[in-house]
Amino acid sequence: MFIALAPIQAEAADAACSNGECVYGYYGSQTPDAILWADNIYHDDDFTRVKIQGSGQGVLQWFDAQGNLLGQSALAGYSDYNFPSGAKGFKIVASVGEFHALEAWSNNPLAYHTVFLGADSAGNNCIGCDLFNCPGWSQYMGKLDEIKSAIPPAPNWDQVAATFRDTIVPRLVTDMQTMLGTAPSPPAEPADLSGVDTGGIENQVSSMPDSGLDTSGFTKQNIENQAPEIPFRNDDSGGFDIVNPIDTLPSLPDKMPEPGNTDAGGWDAGHPQQPDDQPMPIPKDQSGTPDTGNAPIPSQNNDTPPSPGDNGGNAPIPNQSDWQGTQYYKKHPDDPDGSG
Repeated sequence: MFIALAPIQAEAADAACSNGECVYGYYGSQTPDAILWADNIYHDDDFTRVKIQGSGQGVLQWFDAQGNLLGQSALAGYSDYNFPSGAKGFKIVASVGEFHALEAWSNNPLAYHTVFLGADSAGNNCIGCDLFNCPGWSQYMGKLDEIKSAIPPAPNWDQVAATFRDTIVPRLVTDMQTMLGTAPSPPAEPADLSGVDTGGIENQVSSMPDSGLDTSGFTKQNIENQAPEIPFRNDDSGGFDIVNPIDTLPSLPDKMPEPGNTDAGGWDAGHPQQPDDQPMPIPKDQSGTPDTGNAPIPSQNNDTPPSPGDNGGNAPIPNQSDWQGTQYYKKHPDDPDGSG
């Protein structure tokens, strides 16, 4: 169980509470002039009911969120009062005698029921102190003091930093040098080689002649002013018009295609028409045997095929004048006249 205690007078939300059930100290006509709020921070919760006990002459007053008095009711002996709507806080005032709250209810979910201590705790200026008037309470508190005393104080961080800087760091540097040693000294810069013929290159410093551009005073205005004017030539051909290609597209049909409708309608315009489905032609049946004429028969052919003429069995010799074109033949290399 979690208990929160805030010993501040005249605020119901400062009671010791657990799950909306609260225990409060004395609150009554002997409480210093203060309003008991259902919500001590925002003043947005309402008291709904209160039980009051006492004797003498007194009044119960209730207030809005700004502390303005909304109404009051006379008290006598024991009273069980239901607040009207909007009672953010209340106060008990007695002109004679003493009156104090016994219980109170509100719509604050953190403190919807509060039990107040009796008149015997009036004037001790401590809310909830009677709650801890139990045997051994001082011993418990003494144990807490012992625990507090056993906790060492926080170190002096400035002193810790100074010790680290002045003692730990120098010792660490010394130990590292003892373990690893120190780096050797860097070698001296070598001397220039003597007797080297440089050809006087160290004296050959290049220089650029002054172009005079910085002082010429030539600017882009000179180019604009001195440039020749480009002649304008009219186009007598009439030119051409650039049209919007979207405007050249054919218009779409007004009726959109419908699912399940096989008729393309206007959407089929311009497409080649499919030929009508017609059956292939079938020849008509003919009676009798067709007339094919007289076909030639090989055994009845008396024609004699031609045969090569008989030249006596002598093969033709090149360069003979009786053989046309033989004078153009190239002779054999072995020919005696050597013409090959």
